[in-house]
Amino acid sequence: MEQPIVFVLFFAIKEKSMNFIQRIFGSKEKAEAMVVKADDTQHPDNLGTRRDVVVEDAFRYQNMLSMIDRLVHPSVVGNNFIQLFKTIPEVFWPIDFIAKRISEAHFDLKRVKDDSLVWCNRLGADTILKQPNPIMTWREIVYQHFVYKLATGNAFFRSSMPETVTPDAIKFQWCDNYWSLPAHLVQVKPMEYSYGVPMFGIAKIEELIKGYTLDLGAYSGLTIPYWQIWHDRDGIPELIRGDGYLKAESRLLSVKKPIANLIAVYEARNVIYLKRGALGFVVALKEDEAGTVALEPSEKEELRNQVNSKYGVGEGKSPWAITDIPVNFVRTNLSITELQPFDETLEDAIKIASVFGIPSVLVPRKDQSTFSNQDTAEKSVYTSVIIPAAKRFCEALTTFLGLDQKGLYLDCDFNDVACLQVGLKEGEEVKKLINERCLSQFNNGLISINDWRSQIHEDALEGEIFDKTKFEMTPEEIAKVDSVIKAQASPIQINTGQPGEKNPDNNNQPNNKPSKGESNERTDD
Repeated sequence: MEQPIVFVLFFAIKEKSMNFIQRIFGSKEKAEAMVVKADDTQHPDNLGTRRDVVVEDAFRYQNMLSMIDRLVHPSVVGNNFIQLFKTIPEVFWPIDFIAKRISEAHFDLKRVKDDSLVWCNRLGADTILKQPNPIMTWREIVYQHFVYKLATGNAFFRSSMPETVTPDAIKFQWCDNYWSLPAHLVQVKPMEYSYGVPMFGIAKIEELIKGYTLDLGAYSGLTIPYWQIWHDRDGIPELIRGDGYLKAESRLLSVKKPIANLIAVYEARNVIYLKRGALGFVVALKEDEAGTVALEPSEKEELRNQVNSKYGVGEGKSPWAITDIPVNFVRTNLSITELQPFDETLEDAIKIASVFGIPSVLVPRKDQSTFSNQDTAEKSVYTSVIIPAAKRFCEALTTFLGLDQKGLYLDCDFNDVACLQVGLKEGEEVKKLINERCLSQFNNGLISINDWRSQIHEDALEGEIFDKTKFEMTPEEIAKVDSVIKAQASPIQINTGQPGEKNPDNNNQPNNKPSKGESNERTDD
């Protein structure tokens, strides 16, 4: 006769689980266990004998501790913030608010020497703005980059190049495929030495990072070289822990409880809607001489079948329930009105938006109410969050691609954003003041014509005369320039659309510069 097999499930507390892991890895102190030793070479001691070096994989150890901690103390909100971004509206909205507005900025390639625009670069520097990879546009890859950065705290921008390319190569000259990797699937592989990882000592990047791995199907076994990845962090990197090595934690961790409340609120509302009414007990009202009589099991089953099969607001069901058994209903839960889930949802949404620097007046509300200071609030988000983030993105990407080594840089502007405009008339007055100042500086020999054009966001003109100040020009060149200026009735007058303005000068002609990707006779040298 076979003996029965008994499975026993132990629900251990966290302390016991930690002791169990400590027994697996020995009784060494944590500080000693954190030393990463990868080689198994033998070293002679002072007596001439040889001893084995114990290999302690601190990163695997910390990963296991983190997994057990999540098992012992489970949470409704996991660390997969990308899934929360896709499924929770209150998490999606602030991230999309920032990422979308950054991706809709005007990105341009410019020259360092005069800030002029580059339209057709013979080195291919503007390729990334036209088609960064075969399936995505520039706006899509920028949006994806900031979604990963804001949701997970990390973004990984890859410049895919052949293995024959060396780490010191200028990337934009060798690459025409740029990707934003799924940050939640990327792991940083550290360099492992017998003496540990030289994190707080004198070390180069190649001595700290071996490469990057992508936990995605066939790519899981591949290691991407460190110099092909730009790791854009949104916070402080983890320097000593194996779990998430060199990765920053998400801002959403600070609002983990409000997110958990949101999930609970949605689940509660869902249960109430699905059950089509309040939950409670059905109590019998049958009585005899001795008092109340309980329902028989058959009566309970009959009543349950009648209610479930015929009662409800769905198709083929009746909103009334009719039974010949005298019963009463005792509620044990609260209705949607009593729970006030919309107030809780709004409060949690405001807290989540606040960690991204978005004021509460911009958070969508159920009654679609608006505030008089919404334009001011949106402008503050642009000036304090969106524009600085976009500028930092351009600066870091310029360095990563090596554009600065060729006298180029990536820039962005938000000139067409409505909340940033002070009004058409005021804007034209600003342009007029800039032109008046530039004219005065040019006549005093402080700037050249191309310097003037740079300040009004126009590209430079070709020719030596346009790069000279007035003191550097010959008498013939000065006469030529003065004749052009004097020939204008109002050389710095800006067309504001007001009546009475006749014969507008050439500065008032529409700007017909080609868009990105269009052909242009002028090629950058």
